[in-house]
Amino acid sequence: MSDLKKEPHSYILVRSATEAQRLERQYNAWQANIKYLLNPAIAVHDDMRIADIGTGTACVEILQQIKAFYLLNDGTLRIWLKDLSANLPSTCQLHGFDISNTMFPAKDSLPSNITLFEQNMLESFPTQFRGFYDVVNVRLMIVALSSDQWGTAVQNLMTLLRPGGWLQWVDCAGHEATVQGVANEQEKAVGARSYLEHFSETAVYCGKTPKQVQHHLPFESNELKNIFQTSGLINCQEHIYPLTEPAARDELNFAVLEGVQNTLLAALESGYRKRVKSRTDVVSARQAAENDLREHRCWFTYNVHVVIGMSPHQCSEEVISARE
Repeated sequence: MSDLKKEPHSYILVRSATEAQRLERQYNAWQANIKYLLNPAIAVHDDMRIADIGTGTACVEILQQIKAFYLLNDGTLRIWLKDLSANLPSTCQLHGFDISNTMFPAKDSLPSNITLFEQNMLESFPTQFRGFYDVVNVRLMIVALSSDQWGTAVQNLMTLLRPGGWLQWVDCAGHEATVQGVANEQEKAVGARSYLEHFSETAVYCGKTPKQVQHHLPFESNELKNIFQTSGLINCQEHIYPLTEPAARDELNFAVLEGVQNTLLAALESGYRKRVKSRTDVVSARQAAENDLREHRCWFTYNVHVVIGMSPHQCSEEVISARE
């Protein structure tokens, strides 16, 4: 039995074919609302060097089952890097990094400008990558980083940026999801609301609500943006995207239903039994939420935050020597 509270940089969700499907549908819902891969403030040119952090982990059996490489950090390799490759000149270099190379697909299955490397984002990167990138992209680390690791992650990823390069971080406070479309009538959609409460409590237990100071989350009071600024990034911006696109509601409802269920199952496996005592309880809670969504024609929503910051044009001697 694993203890999620004691495992730093651990992905808390169950790895399964349905979890892979959830990640893809979540990605679709996010993109329907964000509508870009790189923030418009980031200038694009023909020789860009872009790093994607947390490219993905999964298990061989799952990949065989679904006959595709759904990568289970956030679907990033299958979707973000490939989408980006299709929208940039082939002369751009796209690098994906993940803590394990077990699930990297065969090199010949990737576009020629995508290369994958094994690397823990919280540890120092090899010299060849420091000061190398125009953009470092990070996505959906709320399910991987523990509460005290966000500042460390930002500072470590900054070492990858060339002077003038951008760090782009796309994430959410999924435990702050709400139910919409029932006119705030508390007697309605009780099952759906209770389901979200289960998730919020479990996220706190697992240490995956990324508190930087007591009672604050990275997305409260511009906290993640503040981490960017205090770490030395400039021209920092935060853009908040409520997931309100009607056409993406079914995708998001499925993603939340599945994500909460898988989180509860993972916590149950680790010994957390405050609200749910068994897998049957988890399945029943999900069914009650699903019934509410259908009966009341309501939907889940939460905010996605895109935080960007630029590396100063003057860089350290360590980074300069790494680039030479």
